[in-house]
Amino acid sequence: MKTDISKLNIPKNFKILFERIKSEHYEELYEKESDGTVLLADDIEEILISLSDNHKNNKNFTHLCYLWMTLILTLVAQPTLRYYQPRNLLPQKIINVLIYKIIEIIDNNSISQSYNIPEFNPKKFSNHTLKQQFYIEKEIVNFQILDEALDVFYNAIRVVNYDQAVEAILNILEDCLEGYAIFPGSHGRRELFDWWLLDVVPSSYNLLPPKIFYVVEGVQNREEIKSHQTLLLKTVSDKIRHLITKVELTKRNKNIFNNFHQINRMSFPDSRKIYQSKIPQLTNDR
Repeated sequence: MKTDISKLNIPKNFKILFERIKSEHYEELYEKESDGTVLLADDIEEILISLSDNHKNNKNFTHLCYLWMTLILTLVAQPTLRYYQPRNLLPQKIINVLIYKIIEIIDNNSISQSYNIPEFNPKKFSNHTLKQQFYIEKEIVNFQILDEALDVFYNAIRVVNYDQAVEAILNILEDCLEGYAIFPGSHGRRELFDWWLLDVVPSSYNLLPPKIFYVVEGVQNREEIKSHQTLLLKTVSDKIRHLITKVELTKRNKNIFNNFHQINRMSFPDSRKIYQSKIPQLTNDR
């Protein structure tokens, strides 16, 4: 994936970090050039922590970035579960929960009922996820495929809790980049990682859809899947921007309104000092 890091819409410290990581080789990605001295998990964690460091004064925005990244990754892993467990409705419910949480953080009063959000109980979702491992509707070459795809959604639930978000995303990325949640085998691992590094991370920082939505070559209805998932992300991203604009406008108007009343109450405590009526009767009444 050829991307000019200098042109990415991210802070300078991110660009420096990305340049360094882009030049590394990782044993976990089956790269022959790797000498095993650099651990993939360490560099991924550094990126996730950097997302937080760039929003030190805004925990909510950091959480939005983590949730947005998780939403993208669950949408990439979703086709795996749709193939092996087409009647499993849990992945879509968890995707809806992520969308719900994103909107709730921005403006709790603007949560759309159209997302069909179930009563959120992390333990209930976790138990349900584990139970899904015991049935398969299509022949599977390696049970690891299903196990790690389900694990993506199990950890996606944990990202809803800010304090668990980094650890949960690390697990998700292990399932996707090193594991079989998206595709089995060793071929194409570096390409998938570069897509995450150079497209998903900047997109998460800016709460935008990735420029290219990753779908494995050879997947049935590949273009249809890519189009559907991209449209969903764009719809939610547009909703985010609309809500942020609305919230900022509401706050601005509220400040103006409060300042207006403050001026009326405090700037002119005694109007008689400013204006004396020319009508004697009114002057005497004062």
